[in-house]
Amino acid sequence: MTHATHAAAIVVTSSTPLWYATRATGLVALVLLTWSMALGLLSSVRYQRQGWPRFVTLGLHRNVSLLALAFTVLHVLTSVLDSFVNIPLQDAFVPFISSYRPLWLGLGAVAFDLMIALIVTSLLRARIRLRVWRFVHYGAYLCWPVAVLHGLGTGTDTPVRWVLALTAACVLAIAALTLWRLSVGWPAHALARLAGAAAVVLVLVLGVVWLRAGPLAPGWSAKAGTPSSTLSHAGTRD
Repeated sequence: MTHATHAAAIVVTSSTPLWYATRATGLVALVLLTWSMALGLLSSVRYQRQGWPRFVTLGLHRNVSLLALAFTVLHVLTSVLDSFVNIPLQDAFVPFISSYRPLWLGLGAVAFDLMIALIVTSLLRARIRLRVWRFVHYGAYLCWPVAVLHGLGTGTDTPVRWVLALTAACVLAIAALTLWRLSVGWPAHALARLAGAAAVVLVLVLGVVWLRAGPLAPGWSAKAGTPSSTLSHAGTRD
């Protein structure tokens, strides 16, 4: 049985409103997080144009980040409440302790924790040291790539074409903005900028190779750490 067939089997077996809500809120959260990441990259170079002052970018960045957190919370709640897969609440906060796809679900917990840290420190920016805020804020940029890996590794609908296309669009958008960000100020620090651009391209290539050998290949559900009882329940043999 192919991985796509396996995903379809789980959809049929777990066709509950909570299951669909989990997938929908996860994808919406990814789009919003990508939007927030894009606005963060624009803010880092003090981007503004006539009719689009910088405070608009900053305000959107803050509000979109809050909206992304809201949908992530909904994603966590629906995942915990859905009885098809046993995911205790603590698994959403403590990484790599889950019995269900521990690595990939753990990455989701890491992304969630980073997002909470980013939002809390942003709301308390006037009350904490600038150095602390910057450390947390820049560290929280890891939230986006970790969330992407979580979605690709954990999601049973990763092979679905429109889901894969949506994820690819998010990745390519951030890759393009990152390359643009590296080009701003050229040729100052040219070697570092070229190294950064090469790293972006390398990550994209490695990501495609990993996808083909991992989530898009047969047998991924078992390799990813899905309990045998869940695979049996879904009636799959991949």
